[in-house]
Order: sequence, then structure tokens, then C-alpha cells
Amino acid sequence: MNRQTMLSPREHHFYVAIAKFIFHHLEHGIVSVQDPIKIKDAERYGLSPLILYGVTVAGLPIRWMTFTPVDQPRAFRDVLLDAWRNAEGLRGRPDILRVNRHLSKASPELVEEMAKIGVQVEVADAKEKSLPASLRSAQDSSRWLLRKHDGKDQSLGPIQALCRYAQYDHDFRIKDGHRGVSSREVEDRIQRWLTLPAQVPEPTMIGELDWESGPWLSSWETALPPDQPRYFNLDGFNGSTWLLTGEKSPEDIVEDDDFWADGNYDNAAEIAKNLVACWPNPPAEIAKCAGITLRELQWFTSRKAPLDRHARFGLEDLLGIEYDESMGCYVGAGPYVLVAQKPLALKEAYESISKGGDARPCEIVPRQGAADPSWRYVLINTYGEPPSIVMTPRGEKITERLPELLMNYAGITHVSPEFYRDVVSTCARACREPASNIREMQDFVNRYEEHWVDCAWQPE
Repeated sequence: MNRQTMLSPREHHFYVAIAKFIFHHLEHGIVSVQDPIKIKDAERYGLSPLILYGVTVAGLPIRWMTFTPVDQPRAFRDVLLDAWRNAEGLRGRPDILRVNRHLSKASPELVEEMAKIGVQVEVADAKEKSLPASLRSAQDSSRWLLRKHDGKDQSLGPIQALCRYAQYDHDFRIKDGHRGVSSREVEDRIQRWLTLPAQVPEPTMIGELDWESGPWLSSWETALPPDQPRYFNLDGFNGSTWLLTGEKSPEDIVEDDDFWADGNYDNAAEIAKNLVACWPNPPAEIAKCAGITLRELQWFTSRKAPLDRHARFGLEDLLGIEYDESMGCYVGAGPYVLVAQKPLALKEAYESISKGGDARPCEIVPRQGAADPSWRYVLINTYGEPPSIVMTPRGEKITERLPELLMNYAGITHVSPEFYRDVVSTCARACREPASNIREMQDFVNRYEEHWVDCAWQPE
């Protein structure tokens, strides 16, 4: 069996989209954006969108890209023939060209045109993962194509130079052998692919545009948060220009000193992120209860976009986030029922609740009778504050890491069966909906007010 048969049929992914991370600017040339920006917002900075065209070998990290201004699109047929003639790593035309349904609908004649040269066009199923992954990888890598202009590129315009760099990148990776790939098996498949004979199509006359643009080109915009302040920054190392997110700091400000000058730190988003990760209810339910969308919650906790004043107060109230004057930052006040799911989130949520580990957390088990077969219960006995409870699933790795994650972990404490049953039922009620969490725990605390000993809360 020859190598061609082993890797047959040959398959390429073909994708077209508005470039997500690079734009054209009349003064700065090609500009990379730190965070994606909507096209209308980019126009306020004098940025014009570019179309990215890419071809990837299915299942391998071999890719070729080119770009055009959005108002000067190229025919799909011409782009593909260009790729198959000039991108050595593609090994010419494939047997199968896989595209998404939007591209297929935009170019009804593509199937017939490709069939004339022996290429079968297949439309990817909506659940197909590999084709969208090829596009995402191309989008991400495009921002790193820029480098200092050398003598050969000085006569080219910025977009032509970008296309030249994309070709250089493809050629370099093929000659370099794709060193540093994820596994030896992938490296071997790359080498077998590169030994295939090239199926280079015959040159043809450049034709008219064979497709229609549409909203599908910039579908990635729908997931972007509201725009934030941005500023241009010249990278002195490689000569490229970036549009960075944030406010440009005056050069005479020493940020490290001034950051803590007033002792205030708005860490509410960080506290909310950790609490949401440990909350018994899904983030979508938390967002709905707080009167915001899931996307708004995700944008806020990832610091991509702020919440308006009313929405933020609602979320802080739901999650029990309060500003601590003595610490100069926000803390999780509780009391809570939390679920151990993500180690780092649990560790940081605990340190916020306990103000840096000022607590004596312990697992409670009944003195008599059987314990809950599904969950273990840890009381966070803070000093001077009401306790919280962490539910940990039995048999999970995170449960075995509790002594490491919860500072000053005190091991197991035996309690009365009645108290244990109250803990279990309190947690069950607290998990019903996001708003019941703190309410049920506060009722639990009120039932055991006499358990305060020297400012520390002790289980029965």
C-alpha cells in the first residue's frame, strides 16, 4: 500500500471570515487588537476590517492564509487555486473540500466549479467540531503574523505585506518540520503527508466574484461584550502596532505605588467569579435571579465589561458580597452553602470568607448513625463571623484535597445526629434556588446562636 493510499482521501478545510484580531489603519498600517472588537466600534479608531481566507489540512497543523480589504473580496475559486499552487504544505488540491453551510450558501456554484478539477465539496454538519476549530486557530494565529518590515516588503502596501508574511509563515513551518507539535504521532503524520505527490491544478483565468457576503462573515461579533476604552501602542520589539484595552497611563505615573495609594481595590468581580464557581446552582440560574443575562454575568466576572450600578448591587446582594472598610476591598460576607467543584475557586472563596484563613474548618460526622452517602460537610468556623458550609462530593479528587485548600483545616469533628441532620436539610433547602442560599444559612445560624465561644463558632 503506497503513502497516497494510506492518507486518501485527502481533505482540506476552507473557511472565510472577517479577521477577528487584525484591522487596517491608514496611519498605522496593520493593527492587532488585544481583545476582539465589534466592527462598528473599530471604525471609531479608524480601523477597517479585513477578510481572512484560510485552507487547513484536515487533522493536521498545516495551514495557509491570505487577506483582502472587506470592500475588495476575492473569488473563492481564485483563492483556492492560489493556495493549491503556492502553499507547498497543502500538497495541491484535495479530494474533499469541507466548508460550512454559510459558505456553501454564499457560493452556490462552488460545488460545480470544484467538480471540474476533481474536488468534491462537502458541507460540514452543524455539530462538526474540526472545521470551526481550524477557523479559530487561523484567527488566533493571524495576530502574530506581523513583524518588522524588511527591505523586500518596503514597496508593498500593508495588506500585501500581511499576505506575504502569511506565505512566509506557511513556508517556514513546512521547512521547519513543525517542530514542537503536541505528539510524535502527529509529527509522523505530518511527515507522511508532506511526502505525498502534489496535485497542482492547472492555472486558469481570474474570474468574477463567485460569492455573496453576509452577517455570517462576522458571526463572532455576537459574543463580544460592550466596548471598553482602548489605545494604540507601538511594539518597539517588532515594530507592530496594537490596539490595547484600557486607559493609557501617563508616562510620569508610577503605577505600582499609586495603585494602592488610597487603600481601595475593586475586586468585586474576582469575589463574584469564585463564589459563582462554588455556588450550588448553575451560573444561568444565578444570573436570572440577579436580573441579568448569563453573558453579562460572564463578562463581569471575567472583567470584560462592568455591570450598571443597579445590576451590580443586585448581584452583590444575591452573593453576599460586601465592602470591608478595614481591608479596603470587597469580601464574601456570607454565610453560605458552597459546593467544592473547582480547587482554586474554593481556595480563594474560603480565604475571602475567612479573611485570609482566620477560621477552623472541620468536617462534621454524626456520633451515631450513618453519614450522608453522597456528600461530606465541612463547617467553616470563622472567628467573629457566622459559619458557612462546604459540601464536597464523596469519591471526588477535590474532596481529598480539602486539608490543602482550606487553611487551618482541623480534620473531623463528631456532632449529635440532630445537628448533623439539620446541616444536611439546611444545605438541601439552600440549594433549591440561588436566592435561598444565604437566607437558609442565616436561619441556621440563628438557630445556634448559643454556640459562640470566645468569638468562635463551635458545632454542637
